[in-house]
Amino acid sequence: MPAFELVDVASKSWRLADLRGKKPVINVWATWCGPCREELPYVERLQQRLAGRDDVQLLTLNLDFNPGLVKPYLRRNHFTFPSLFATAWYAKAVEEKSIPRTWVVDGAGVVRFEQLGFSPRAAERWADDALALLDGLAAAPSK
Repeated sequence: MPAFELVDVASKSWRLADLRGKKPVINVWATWCGPCREELPYVERLQQRLAGRDDVQLLTLNLDFNPGLVKPYLRRNHFTFPSLFATAWYAKAVEEKSIPRTWVVDGAGVVRFEQLGFSPRAAERWADDALALLDGLAAAPSK
């Protein structure tokens, strides 16, 4: 996973290096992206299911060019996950710019799973599948 140092909508700074030892789940989205808007309620469900776990950190990376749209959108939809402004980082760090995109990263910073796009047919299983993958990573040694 390419290193980052980004600021979220609450002005908190986040660095990938600070998440070593945790298993980050990172979702990339934008307010103008229809499939992203469909997927975000499922991201929020996963956020709720991860409450109390200190081995996992869910983050979202927002790609809106107007950061002023993001906080009201999150508030209006009752989304509680951290959302980091990542437009410039994403443009440099990621070759294929498709969104929505989700990565599951192990404790050593290695991407173990990547999902491009959003499938409404698979949406109900999305959080269960992510949790199963995360729990599987707990038993696997990091390389």
